[in-house]
Amino acid sequence: MKQWIGLGDIHNNISMLEHIPDIEKVDGIIIHGDITNGGVLAQAKSMISQVLSKKIPVYAQPGNMDGAGILDYLDSTTTLLHRKGYELSPGIGIMGVGMSTPTPFNTPGEFSDEQIGRWLEETWKTINHYPHTIVVTHDPPYNTHLDKTSGRHVGSRSVASFIKKYQPDILLCGHIHESKGKDYIGKTKAVNPGIFGSGGYALIQYENNSVDIHFKQLNR
Repeated sequence: MKQWIGLGDIHNNISMLEHIPDIEKVDGIIIHGDITNGGVLAQAKSMISQVLSKKIPVYAQPGNMDGAGILDYLDSTTTLLHRKGYELSPGIGIMGVGMSTPTPFNTPGEFSDEQIGRWLEETWKTINHYPHTIVVTHDPPYNTHLDKTSGRHVGSRSVASFIKKYQPDILLCGHIHESKGKDYIGKTKAVNPGIFGSGGYALIQYENNSVDIHFKQLNR
């Protein structure tokens, strides 16, 4: 069996990393975004160095709290996911689109929903030939169990349309802390792990030609 840990919304607190069971045995760590609070490079260096200390592959992208400066840092230290596609394991393609749609908070990494949609379409072409596909976004898809805050759905319509259109096996997303958990968009299994500092993460498993994602919650 192959296994990967998915997490995000770190916000300069990676302490829960030490409590993930058997983390040294997984095949990689996938970070969907929001490593820092406001794009502070020193925070990114501290967080990523602790993840890299596990000596396993790290795939990462910035969220809206990170922005372009953090993107450049991730490109030099990890396998950058934003607007990239790779073979994660034989038969499995992984791609990512980080940042987010506009928020009320004017954060460093905000783009229009149309731009997010264009990036998704462009990047999908790099992995759509794989039998199994994993898509990593920071924005959750609109009108799901993963994008609701203060009683309103605030996720990305472009992410929702993309997932409905192409039906990748797995979607790992985040951004909306209050909506952690698992949902299905057609046949796509989607998880928003919530704030990592509160113990939420995803476990992605590949066995017997099947890929799955599980929502996990540490209680420490």
